[in-house]
Amino acid sequence: MTSAWMDNIILLSDSYKVSHWRQYPPGTQYVYSYFESRGSDRDGWDEVCFFGLQYFLKRYLAGVVVTREKIDQAAKVYAQHFGDGVSDNPDLFFREGWEYILEKHGGRLPVKIKALPEGTVMPNKTVLVTVINTDPECFWLTNFLETLLVQVWYPMTVCTNSRYQKLSIQKGLEETGCEDWAPPGGTAFKLHDFGFRGVSSVESAALGGLGHLVNFMGSDTVIALAAAQEFYSAKRAIGFSIPASEHSTITSWGVEGELDAMQNMLEQYPTGLVACVSDSFDVFKACREYWGDALKDKIKGRISETSFGQLVVRPDSGDPEETCVAIMKILLEQFAEDVTVTKTGHKLLPPYIRVIQGDGVDYQSIPKILNRFKDEGIAAANITFGSGGALLQKVNRDTFKVAFKCAEIILEGGESREVFKDPLTDDGKASKKGRLTLQLASDIPSYAPEDVYQPRQGPDGVKGGTGHLHFSPDGKYVTVASGKGDPEKDLLVDVFENGEVLKEYKFGEIRKRADIPNGPWENSPDEPEEEEPAKVEKAAAPALNGVKPQPQLAPAMPYAAMPRPAAPFVMPTMRSASIPSQPMVMQPSPVGAARVTPVNRPSFVAAPQAPQVPQVNRPPSFVAAPMPQAGMTQPGMPQPGMTQPGMTQPQAQSMYVPSQIRPAVPAQMQIAHPSFVAAPGYRPSFVAAPMQQAPMYASTSGLQATMRPGMMMMTSPGSMGPTSMPQRSASLGVGFGMGNTVQEWAEMADWAMPLGVSASFVKLGSACSGWRACKLFCQPFAPPPLGTCPHRWSSGRLWDVCCEQKSVPLESALL
Repeated sequence: MTSAWMDNIILLSDSYKVSHWRQYPPGTQYVYSYFESRGSDRDGWDEVCFFGLQYFLKRYLAGVVVTREKIDQAAKVYAQHFGDGVSDNPDLFFREGWEYILEKHGGRLPVKIKALPEGTVMPNKTVLVTVINTDPECFWLTNFLETLLVQVWYPMTVCTNSRYQKLSIQKGLEETGCEDWAPPGGTAFKLHDFGFRGVSSVESAALGGLGHLVNFMGSDTVIALAAAQEFYSAKRAIGFSIPASEHSTITSWGVEGELDAMQNMLEQYPTGLVACVSDSFDVFKACREYWGDALKDKIKGRISETSFGQLVVRPDSGDPEETCVAIMKILLEQFAEDVTVTKTGHKLLPPYIRVIQGDGVDYQSIPKILNRFKDEGIAAANITFGSGGALLQKVNRDTFKVAFKCAEIILEGGESREVFKDPLTDDGKASKKGRLTLQLASDIPSYAPEDVYQPRQGPDGVKGGTGHLHFSPDGKYVTVASGKGDPEKDLLVDVFENGEVLKEYKFGEIRKRADIPNGPWENSPDEPEEEEPAKVEKAAAPALNGVKPQPQLAPAMPYAAMPRPAAPFVMPTMRSASIPSQPMVMQPSPVGAARVTPVNRPSFVAAPQAPQVPQVNRPPSFVAAPMPQAGMTQPGMPQPGMTQPGMTQPQAQSMYVPSQIRPAVPAQMQIAHPSFVAAPGYRPSFVAAPMQQAPMYASTSGLQATMRPGMMMMTSPGSMGPTSMPQRSASLGVGFGMGNTVQEWAEMADWAMPLGVSASFVKLGSACSGWRACKLFCQPFAPPPLGTCPHRWSSGRLWDVCCEQKSVPLESALL
C-alpha cells in the first residue's frame, strides 16, 4: 500500500490549501482545529464508533515525512498545477515553510493531536479530535492536514455501519431465543465481509475491512488482516473464513452436473465448515432435492464423535427476505428429525447445516429478514449474512456529516481569538468555538441556563450562538467550548506530537471498547503486555527411543508441593459422546457435583465454583450430555466403573485428580475444578471454564482454542492450522486431559506435552506393568494406576516412554 506519490505528505492535500499560508491574519502563530460528526443522514444513527485515526498517524504522519526530495517533487508538481498550461507558477507553493520543517524539526511535523480512544462509541455532535501546531512558524500546517485527517470518516463510518448491523442481529437472536453468546456463537460470525471487490481501492478495502472487524470475526477481505498486524499490533489473524464455492466452480460441471459439484464440495472438505452457492439454476430444488435428500446423509455425517462439520447453504439472488424464508422452510422440513426449538418456540436447524445470505444485505434488509424469521417461527441463529459494497462502499462523508473546523487562533503577544462559522442558510453547519474539552456531563455539576449552547436565533440572532456547553443528545457527554472546560477531565487523549505517535491501541482493546451487551468481547480479558516466556535452565534429560526430550517453558512445581483436592474423583475411561450444544436448560452447580435440569435435548453443566478460587471472567464453556437412559447415572454425577475392553481391571480404580491452579498462571486465566457430565454409555466428559481465544496455562502451539459449547479447536505442532473436534476430556483449561498425574510425570521427565492432549490410558489391551523400568522418571512416585503412563509427543504421535511400546496414532491416544 505504498508508492512514491502516496508517501509525499506535501502532496496529500487539496490544491487550495497550498495557498492558505498567505491568508491568515497577520501575526497568527497557532491554529487550533477540531473534527466531529455533525449528525447523520440515516434515521436513528445517533452515535458513532470512533476508529481509524491510528492508521493515518502511523501510515502518513509519524517519523520523518518531509525530505529534500519530497519538497523538490512537490514544488515541481505545484508549479505546473497552478500554471496556465504554458508557463509554470512557482509562487503559490510555500517552499520556505516546508524547508523550515526540514531544517528546524528534521522533517517531523510540529503538530499535536488529541483524540477519543479508538473504539469509543460517542453521540454525534461531540468533538472527536483536536489538532494544533506546536511551532508558531507553522501555523499554516494545522489545516493543511485537514484533507488527510478527515479521511478518518471512512473507517469510522464503516465501523459504525457494521456495528448498527450487529445490533440488529443481536436483537434478532434475543427475540428468537438464541442465547449462545460466546464465539463462535452469538454475533461473532453473523456478518461476513464480502466487500474487497466492491470498494474503490486496496487501501479502502484495508481500512473498511478493519472497521468491520472491530465488530465481527468473519471476513474475506484479506488485506485487512495484514493492516491490523502492521498498524494495530495484531499478532495473529483477526478475521476468519472458510472454504466456499463460487458460481464458476459449480456451473463448470454443467446443468446436469450440479449435484455432482455439490457432492464434490462435501467430499473435498469433509470436516469443518464449507459454504456452497446454491442458486446457479434453482435454489429451491437444490435445497429440497440435493441438500435435503440426495446428499442428506453426507451432511448429517459431518458431525461425529471425532469431527465436526457444517454445510452453509448460500443463496445469491432474488428478494432477500422472501428467498431466505422460503429456503429456511424447506431445510427445516427436510431435516425435521434433528430440528430443535428455542425457549421462545422458534425452530433451529441441526448444527450440521446453516444458511448464509450474501446478496442484497445491508443495514435495512437485515432487520427485515430477521423480523420475518421471528414472525415465521424461525430462529435467527439459522442464518449468517454476507455484505459487500453495502458494507464497505455505500457510505460517504455525509453519512455522519463529518467536518474539520478551525475553532481558535493565537496571535503574537498571546492574544487568542475564537473562530467559528454559522451560515444563515444552514444552521446544521454551525461550528464550535474556542478551545474544546470533551467531558462527562456528570463532571459539570452546576451551571447557569445561559451556559448551555443555544444556536443562532434567526438572521438577527447572535452569530455563533450563545453558551459554551454543548450537551450530547443523550445528555451523557458535553463538549465544553471557549476554553472553559477542565483539561484534567478531558476524555480526549494525546495521541501524536511532533512526529511521534504517543498512544497506540491494540485491536483487541478497540473491539472490547466498541462491543455491545452479550457481544463477543464484552467479557474478554484485557490484552496482557507481551513478555518473554520464562526459561528454566535444567540438566538435559536423556533421549528415549531416539527421540530428544522437549524443553519445558516454565518451572515445574515439585510433586510434593502440588495442591490436592480433599477427595479425588473416580473416572471411568471410556470415550465420551460430546454433542455441539443446542437449546439447553442450565443451572449453576455447587462444588463437587453439577445439577442439570433434564430436557429433551442435551444439557449444559456449569463449572462449579470452588471457594476463594478465581473463575474465568466469561460464561463457562459447556459440554453437552445426552439424556439419561434407564439405569444410567443422572447428568452431572460421576459414572460408576466401566471395564475398558482388554483392561485387567475396571478403570474405575484409576483416580482422577482434578487439575489445580498452576503457580505461574495469570489471574484472569485461573480455573477452578471442572464439572463432570455423565454421558450414558460412555465415560464422563469434563469441562472447566476456559478463556476465549487464550492459551491455557502456557504459551504453546498445542492448544489455541476458540470455544463452541461441546467443541474445541486444537492446533498440533507442525500442523497448518486449527481443526475442530468434540471436546472429550478436561482438555480446555485443566492442564493435561487427565488431570495432574500425567503433567507431574512430564515435568519430572523434563519435557513438555501440548496442553489439551490426554496422555493417559492409551495402552489398550494390557496393564502398564513396565513402569519400573523408567526409574529416572517414575521412581519418585508410587506405581501409577493400571493402564496409565506418560507419553512423548513426536511428529504427531504419542510415544510410550515407560513401556517402550511402538508409537500409536494421536487419535488413538485421545480419550
